[in-house]
Amino acid sequence: MWNPFSDAAQGAIIGFGEAIKDAVSAFKADPTKVLELETAIEQARLSYASQLATAVNATMQAEAKSEHWLQWSWRPLFGFTGVALLINNYILASYLAPLGFIPIVVPNDVWLMIMAVLGISAYVRGRDK
Repeated sequence: MWNPFSDAAQGAIIGFGEAIKDAVSAFKADPTKVLELETAIEQARLSYASQLATAVNATMQAEAKSEHWLQWSWRPLFGFTGVALLINNYILASYLAPLGFIPIVVPNDVWLMIMAVLGISAYVRGRDK
């Protein structure tokens, strides 16, 4: 039995699907334009990385030339402080606990800051060399 509503609904669904298919194909990017855009993005990223490395290098050279000891030694002091805390709280504390040794309480945020600074400085220093 012929149902005009069924045919109309089926035609509308097929027509709607074809319209969506045509709209999507109209938005497909030209491969050459995509390649140009990707190349431009990569060049901008490399340029930024180069400028950042140059700025970090200039800062470190200025710190090294400084006459004030704290300006050129803050990174090593920060590292030595972090290592001293680790040794104190996790090595010495286990041996000296029977004698009433109390480890230094360091908040988690401070640990995260110490490890972040040490990790970033080690990464940048290693990447530059």
